[in-house]
Amino acid sequence: MKTMNKLFALMLAISLLAALPALASDMVPLQGQLERVSIPFQAEYPEHPLILGESPTTGLNWEGVYAPVMVVIDNAEGAHPHWGLKDADILYQVPNAGKGATKLLALFSDTAPQAAGGSRSARTPFVDVARAWGAAFAYAGYPGEGAGAKASVPSKLRDGSMSFRQLSFDLLSNNDFSTRITGYQSPHNLSVNIARIRELALENGAAFIPRPFLFTDERPLGYAPATLIDVRHFGEEASAGRGNAASYATYTYVPEINAYHRENSSGPFIDRDTPGEPIPYANVIVQRVQFSYSNGYIQLNNLTGTGAADIFTGGSYIPGGWYRDSLDSRTVYVDDKGLELHLQRGKTFIILTNDASLVSFR
Repeated sequence: MKTMNKLFALMLAISLLAALPALASDMVPLQGQLERVSIPFQAEYPEHPLILGESPTTGLNWEGVYAPVMVVIDNAEGAHPHWGLKDADILYQVPNAGKGATKLLALFSDTAPQAAGGSRSARTPFVDVARAWGAAFAYAGYPGEGAGAKASVPSKLRDGSMSFRQLSFDLLSNNDFSTRITGYQSPHNLSVNIARIRELALENGAAFIPRPFLFTDERPLGYAPATLIDVRHFGEEASAGRGNAASYATYTYVPEINAYHRENSSGPFIDRDTPGEPIPYANVIVQRVQFSYSNGYIQLNNLTGTGAADIFTGGSYIPGGWYRDSLDSRTVYVDDKGLELHLQRGKTFIILTNDASLVSFR
C-alpha cells in the first residue's frame, strides 16, 4: 500500500508539473519525502570553531563581532521588492498559513543594515528557526490570546529564554528600531533598523555563540547537474487550485558567479535599492518537515531529529538530509553519505516545506 501511495504521489507530481506552463519539458520531478532512509546519519555532528577571517554564515571574508539578527519578512506580492535583503546572509521561506502562504526569515550577521523590510508578524515556528542560530529575533507582533497555547509566540520566546530587548524585539512596541516608510502600502511598509537591534542586544547582555557552516572552494562532483530549479509550495496538499503564487519560485544557475538567481511571481528577486542586481544564492536547500495546525495557526513540531533535504549547490543536485539535536542546536545539512555538507561560499536560501511541495530541476 505504501508503494502504491508513493507511486500515486509521484504520478500526481508529474501531472501537475506538466500542467504548469512556466516549466520546460525536460524538468526532472523529485519525489517529496519527509525522511530519506537511505542516508546513514551520524549519531551526532560536532560544532566547528570559527575560522579566523571567515564568516560562519557565508564562508566569505569577514571580521567583526558575531551578533546575528533574524527578522520576519513579508512574502506577499505587495511586499516586493524588499529592501535590505541584499545584506542578509541566509533567507528562509517558512509556511505561515494554509493554502501555501509563506513568510521569509532573514538572518543578518556579516552586515547589519539600518533599514530592512517590510516586516510582519511572527508564528511559533519562526522562533524555533531563530533559536538554531541563537539569534536575536525581530517581529511585528503575533497572534492574540485566542490563538491558544500551542500558537503562543510569547510562550515560545520564554521557552527559549529570549528576553525582550535582548533576544526578542517586537517592532510594534514603543521603540527606536522600526518605522513605517512611504512607497509601500500598509501593512507591507514596516522597516527595521538591524544595526540598532544588534547594538541593543549587545548592550543588554545577549551572548552569541557562533555555529558555523562548513564551506569549500570545490564544486561537488558525481551528482546530477542542476541549472534550473522550480519549487512550488502548496501547503497541505499539491492539487489544482491550491498554492500561493508568491510562494512559487525558480532558481537559475549562473556559472560565472557560482550562484542561483531567484525569480517569483513578482519577477526577479531583487533588492529595492539595487534593482538591476538579482540577489545571488550560492546554495538552495529544500528542507522537508511535517506540518500541523493549532486553531488554524501553522505548527512545525518536527524541526529536531532528522529528515530529507533536496540540496542544490555548485550547479548540482544532492539528495541529502538534515539533522538537528535540539531547538537550541544548529541544523546540519548532510550529503547522501551522511557526511556534513560543505556549502559553497555565499548566501543560502532555505525553503522549509513538507512533502507536498513540488520540486523539479534540470
